[in-house]
Amino acid sequence: MSLTSLLYKKLEETKWLTMEEYMEYALYHPTKGYYMNDNKKIGRNGDFYTSSFVSDVFATVWADFFVKKITHNNLDPVVVEFGGGNGHFAQQIQTAWNNNHTAPIKYIIVERSPFHRKLLEEALVDTSVTILSSFEELKQEYPSFRGIIFANEVLDAFPLRIFKSKKEGWYEKGVTLKSKDRELSFEYKKVENRSLLQTLDEIFESRNKQNELEVSFQMLQWLKELYEWTDNESCLYFVDYGLSGDEWNNAYLKEGSIRGYYRHQMQNDPLAYPGKMDITYHIDWEQVQKTGYQYRVETLEIMNQGDFLLKEGLLLLLQDTHNPDPFSYEHKRNRAIRSFLLDSTLANGFQVIQQQKKLTV
Repeated sequence: MSLTSLLYKKLEETKWLTMEEYMEYALYHPTKGYYMNDNKKIGRNGDFYTSSFVSDVFATVWADFFVKKITHNNLDPVVVEFGGGNGHFAQQIQTAWNNNHTAPIKYIIVERSPFHRKLLEEALVDTSVTILSSFEELKQEYPSFRGIIFANEVLDAFPLRIFKSKKEGWYEKGVTLKSKDRELSFEYKKVENRSLLQTLDEIFESRNKQNELEVSFQMLQWLKELYEWTDNESCLYFVDYGLSGDEWNNAYLKEGSIRGYYRHQMQNDPLAYPGKMDITYHIDWEQVQKTGYQYRVETLEIMNQGDFLLKEGLLLLLQDTHNPDPFSYEHKRNRAIRSFLLDSTLANGFQVIQQQKKLTV
């Protein structure tokens, strides 16, 4: 049975799903979900590219950065990457450390998808990288943790919920099945839960109520557990596309930031191609910062990715070359460096948030 058929069957029973429930099916159904099935997601034959797929310079900068932070903060030499994908980033990190004769650093990947764990095992077979299946497994291995957490395009993969403020109060945007043509469509339901109503008033206090408003309670809960688990001085780095403050009040966000990517084309309808399309959205960095503050996690800096890479020495990786072949390794690497600094998406579309657990905040 296809994922679409499973969704239809579920909706015939329940009549309505929150967007969070829909995304759980579309992205994380154990066998049919987008992230869980065997379809290729990254690269030319997939649906999108990640920064590490563009060039190894991305991982090379981060490899040096991790070493610097471990040394400066006297951390345990352990780096945990959440959502390792196909292993490109971890593989490039290992190569950079080997080339620089870096003292041994334990590298752990936590990857929920069985398909991606298989890809990781194949890509990292000749390395000492440890691959785990869940955060719970990581906590069992490390009851206490004083190292580095890294997550690239992970926060936007948590299912979210969508709300709209109307004259009559708060409404939630969910998914239903049109009885006439049996197509997936959106439908609003009035929010009655008092606790949820209070929460929405608080987190969306400064938002433009003309827009549809998004929040991932799953992401915030995951962050709480992560912040609570880490010990003092641990450093956390998240890379994603996000917005802060008044950036959320722009008119172009009238229908929120949620969207899909299918075969490298952006899809405005997140209900298109269930199980075959990535569904993503912008992160509210203020929600991340406020959640961290509750657990003594200080946000040190938020920067556009291009600015971060420039600050951390990206230009030092430029190579002088007289090779006439424009497709040589040196030329391709130099072009990639320019893209990370000048491309609107690679340089300015992504942000890097740097956080650290403190005794007091």
